[in-house]
Amino acid sequence: MRFLLVGLGAWALAGLACAQDAAPPERPAAVACLRKPAEPLKYPERARELRDSGRLKARLTFTGADRAPRVELLAWSGSPEMAEAAELYLRGYRLPCLAAGERVALDQEIVFTASADEDQAAMTASASAGVWDCLRTPPPFSYQEDMQTGRLIKQKANGTLLLELSFAAPDAAPKIRMLYNTTPHAFTAAAESDAAGYRLPCMTPGSGPYVHKQVYRFKSFARERDLVLKDMGLMDFLRAVKDPDKVPVKFDLGSMACPFKLKWRMYQPADSNVVREVGAPVAQRRAFIEWLSTLSLDLGKDQVEALLGAETVITVPCGTIEL
Repeated sequence: MRFLLVGLGAWALAGLACAQDAAPPERPAAVACLRKPAEPLKYPERARELRDSGRLKARLTFTGADRAPRVELLAWSGSPEMAEAAELYLRGYRLPCLAAGERVALDQEIVFTASADEDQAAMTASASAGVWDCLRTPPPFSYQEDMQTGRLIKQKANGTLLLELSFAAPDAAPKIRMLYNTTPHAFTAAAESDAAGYRLPCMTPGSGPYVHKQVYRFKSFARERDLVLKDMGLMDFLRAVKDPDKVPVKFDLGSMACPFKLKWRMYQPADSNVVREVGAPVAQRRAFIEWLSTLSLDLGKDQVEALLGAETVITVPCGTIEL
């Protein structure tokens, strides 16, 4: 039996201060003639089925007008299939107006966004900016182990691991804290070794610590299809929550620039959920968002195992919530 490791990241490094000498390379004039492949980047079929999202940051170095760029992976989240598809696509970039002997470096970001809307379940590419510039990760990898003997076959074949990485210096490995773990020892060691390679090189010394959550999910290739957390309206979401009225609350959604959408990433019961606004932030939503971060879906143990780190988009209407 063989196993696959999938890394799913939650980028929660708000307010990161970056050193001036760590800024990404400026866009040279030659970039104006950048030519991308005629064939669009295909969303990996398995990732589309499971509604997996992902993000990849790469540095492309061009050394000739008709040559493929050298692609250096700087940071990634999602499945290895996403990283492979994105790197292959980026090698199809060209700079036809590049002068002889000229060398140009360009940072490029690719975002895979799963959505219930077909036109949203596609790749978008843009020049990268902000906190994402700071995080550097090891290359994607799969943890594979042959299990040929009866003794090994009886061992647990799957598991999920949630780590909290705390960065205190730009050139140092993060401090790792385990928040949730159902994996065998060998899998745990592989994930912790990968997480130890994360860095925040543009972090200003003494400005931290900054915290990042990382989910590792180990899957047997023989495993049945995983569960999917679909997008939903707020009322459907609350009906799926365990004891939503355990803490009395009252929210006037009409004061929050409704209707609006939120991205809700599940970490309960291991840790607080991560909730992000879609579009411009509205200060009046803060208490409502903090409440959503505390809610747990009414799930069994196996369902929690399959959905830890999964994300859904919640559509919030106008009205009043009183529980």
